[in-house]
Amino acid sequence: NPETQQADFKVGDKCIYFPPDSILLPELSNGPDDTPPGRLGVSNYLKSLPNGRVGGRVAAARLRGVSSYGVIAPLLPEDPDWEVGTDVSEYFNVTKWEPPPENVDGDAENPHSLFHSYTDIENYRNFPDLIPEGTQVVITEKIHGKNSRIGCVLDEGEWVIMAGSSNVRRKEINSKGRRSEFWEIPTEWIRNLLDYFSYKEEFIYSVILFGEIFGPGVQDMQYGLEKKSYRLIDIAINGEYVGYDAKREVAGLFAIPLVPLLYEGAFSKAIVEEFTDGPTVLCDSDKAGKFKGREGIVITPVRETTSAFGRVILKSVSADYLAR
Repeated sequence: NPETQQADFKVGDKCIYFPPDSILLPELSNGPDDTPPGRLGVSNYLKSLPNGRVGGRVAAARLRGVSSYGVIAPLLPEDPDWEVGTDVSEYFNVTKWEPPPENVDGDAENPHSLFHSYTDIENYRNFPDLIPEGTQVVITEKIHGKNSRIGCVLDEGEWVIMAGSSNVRRKEINSKGRRSEFWEIPTEWIRNLLDYFSYKEEFIYSVILFGEIFGPGVQDMQYGLEKKSYRLIDIAINGEYVGYDAKREVAGLFAIPLVPLLYEGAFSKAIVEEFTDGPTVLCDSDKAGKFKGREGIVITPVRETTSAFGRVILKSVSADYLAR
């Protein structure tokens, strides 16, 4: 980590870990020359908070070629004798950074139980042993854009097309008379998918595409595009996600563009480290813009798998992206 000398620790020592997006107050983060002095002496490494908020945000970085994901600190004699794994955020008055909520300008539609949100994707570094070594996996590029979902849902005996962001169902026309960008995804894909899966299932009541909208005006990475684009991430039928082979087959049949595939094969920690960083494959590097790397990767078993935590799907985010 950037703030603690490696020689301060040896294998087996207990330490306090503050992950990226932790908000540290001055009485914790400042050094001895700051007023007030703090415990960690890391204030120069923190990102400032908007709107004059007090404190700073821990961020990932790459230092001397090594990825750094947070701050660690030794325990002091006056600290409680915590067990390993104890959440000490309340003790240190540490909160998590949350970006300001997006203003949807009154275009939210009533939610529908069958039009479910996308699965949560946990960070690989929090669950490094969730996928056993050797499991057949696919690794795709994580795109920096907006999550989207569009689907066909059986509502009181009639099929209804619905669209929205990952958590909010949106009206097709918002309060200003503009069509929502989440409705720009071709609805014929949904009709085709409904027909396709109807031949394979006895009863269908929902078909949902989950994808990413990206390009100009979406985020700070445009991928060399002159207009917005879309890539498919997942398909859910009756609330269940289809496996990668079926998803790839369907995407090919109906010309639905998939997120870029970076690797397919046996899972290993070395593979994760190899593919987390690197250039985006969505465009040539000379067209990518100021930041030419990838946001990170998403890892899923080839065959859909669940665990005690739910669906097995992980992300590994590039330190270069976080530090950009």
